Amino acid sequence: MQKCALAGALLSICLLTVGCQPTRSPESNTGEPATYQMEIDLPGARHEVLVDVQGRLKTNVELSSADGAISLSIDADTMLLDKDGKPLEFVHIESDPTLPLPPEDAYIVGTVYDLTPHGANFNPPLKLTISYDPEELPEGVRESDVYIACYEDSQWDMVRYKQVDTENHRVATRIDHFAKYAVLALKPSPKPPPKPDLTSISLEQALSSGKPTLAEFGRGTCIPCKEMKPILENLAVEYQDRLNVSIVSVDEYRDLTNYYRIMAIPTQIFFDSSGKEITRHIGFWPKEEIIAQLQKMEID
Repeated sequence: MQKCALAGALLSICLLTVGCQPTRSPESNTGEPATYQMEIDLPGARHEVLVDVQGRLKTNVELSSADGAISLSIDADTMLLDKDGKPLEFVHIESDPTLPLPPEDAYIVGTVYDLTPHGANFNPPLKLTISYDPEELPEGVRESDVYIACYEDSQWDMVRYKQVDTENHRVATRIDHFAKYAVLALKPSPKPPPKPDLTSISLEQALSSGKPTLAEFGRGTCIPCKEMKPILENLAVEYQDRLNVSIVSVDEYRDLTNYYRIMAIPTQIFFDSSGKEITRHIGFWPKEEIIAQLQKMEID
């Protein structure tokens, strides 16, 4: 009986000692954290990848949808965590049937993909590749203009890094969290209207047109003449139906230069609709002062 009592006491002490040991993460025989298979679903394709219980990917993986339209590339040792910082349990990617409106300066090209769970994050970022159909690109948009953008909180944000493969028609980027992603293309910038050639109309033609005329006598190498040129071009566009604007080269039109007694350049002369000189100015003439003179001549 004494031996049995002693054995029972020893057994109780052993159990208490074991019960007081701190809890540890499951480990493999090598002492490393245990692993589990995480499921990654892409459209038409289901994959399983090996992840440890800390959320760290064990090997490099390249995963694609059944049609190859979207793929993920994740490096070994990447931390895969949910929005609460816990190891990620699954990844699901599907096309989004409810297309959000594109940003004002871009088009959506092809499918918008919803990558869930939203808020899942990765360190380092993983590589996301999405294919596009070049036939869907609007006229004037080059393949080099496409990029991947992220849609969350009701707005689009361009992902700065991009790598466009124009041969295989796909674009890749790096992402550090899950949201909605799509290929976008920048709208081509409208071409500025061609600048008017203010030397194409002769002064004689301008004065006989029945419209008021602003003529400048100058030379292409003259600094204030160069400064005046964009001002005169803008005026020619803004007042195209109400005013002739002409530039006269003092080197090419010496007779006219002498006739109007041009003593310095640039010299600007205003003529009324009958060809009569109204006023003249020498040197650089600010645009607002020219407009003030036009208003005096009742040209609005």
